[in-house]
Amino acid sequence: MSEQNIIKKIYNFYSKDLTAVEFEKLILKDTPEKYRYYIRSMDKSENSKSKPVEFFRFIKNFALAFLRKLSPVIRVIYTAVIIIFILAWMNDKWDWAMLSFIVLNILIMFEIADKLTARDELEVASDVQKNLIPDSAPYDKNFQTSFYYESAKEVGGDFLDFIKRNDGSYLISIGDISGKGMSAALYMLQVRLLLRYIAGQSQNPRCILSILNKNIFEHVKKNLYFSISLMEVSEKKLKLCRAGHTPLLYFNSKEGICRAVKQNGMAIGLNNSGLFEKSIEETEIETNSNDILALYSDGLTETMNYCKEEFGTERLKAIITEHSGKSAEEIKKCIITAIEKFRGYAEVHDDITLIIMKSL
Repeated sequence: MSEQNIIKKIYNFYSKDLTAVEFEKLILKDTPEKYRYYIRSMDKSENSKSKPVEFFRFIKNFALAFLRKLSPVIRVIYTAVIIIFILAWMNDKWDWAMLSFIVLNILIMFEIADKLTARDELEVASDVQKNLIPDSAPYDKNFQTSFYYESAKEVGGDFLDFIKRNDGSYLISIGDISGKGMSAALYMLQVRLLLRYIAGQSQNPRCILSILNKNIFEHVKKNLYFSISLMEVSEKKLKLCRAGHTPLLYFNSKEGICRAVKQNGMAIGLNNSGLFEKSIEETEIETNSNDILALYSDGLTETMNYCKEEFGTERLKAIITEHSGKSAEEIKKCIITAIEKFRGYAEVHDDITLIIMKSL
């Protein structure tokens, strides 16, 4: 094999997956995220008037935060190897320095293996969760429906579902489980299955949510709470209940105005003494042609840019109004494009779920 071919193979190995976007992501997103991960574990120290003292104190606390994240055995070996390397370097013992360098790389390989194993498990969980998200909305001659789901982490606590009924009507649910990550994802799975079972036994959204609230207390977990909007679609008539979730946005094509449909209703899992049932309010909406409805999680409107400014409901209303002449799919794409442009490379703080419906 020629030297040129070897160099080409090495070049291809390191550059085949490398893009400018990956560099931008590393510098603007991944590095600040990992930095905050260690900062949260750092010991808080008093401010010093001396900048050098304050700097070295910060380095010490940062190093301690890093060491605490290692397993006890790895922590001892890692510290010993670093000390051996420094002493060998100071005394020109390069054979010891090389040995400590090799051991250090082996330790890094072990830590990376743990991380990759955890990542594989998260990818499996992510695939399972993505498979629970419907591929498409039920066919409806009266509505165009488009939706979007993005989790802040590998797995998330937002959910959306379409539940078909034998009479041709169907239910749309969108919710947000308290918490993030794996625990929220597991509870999301339980809630989704429970909701589907109850929806098969009960008719109107208000009754379904009341039974769901009781079952959460009896069969799932105490102190688990979540917000949800549940809407029944029958021809062009809609029945909507909101349990602590973000209000539905309704664009009235005749008036040319987009407004929030605000209803009473507390989040599920907060009360089981009858207060929940009293708080839930069911609203009926009869749509006209070209009316638009938007159901979304708070992760959308609370998306922040680098200046910690939130996207907000008013921007969402303005986009819907401006693009009201377009299809549901096009309106959804306009909203997601605006969100991504607004956020830039700022950290994704929460899951984003969006459902756009346009009356035909």
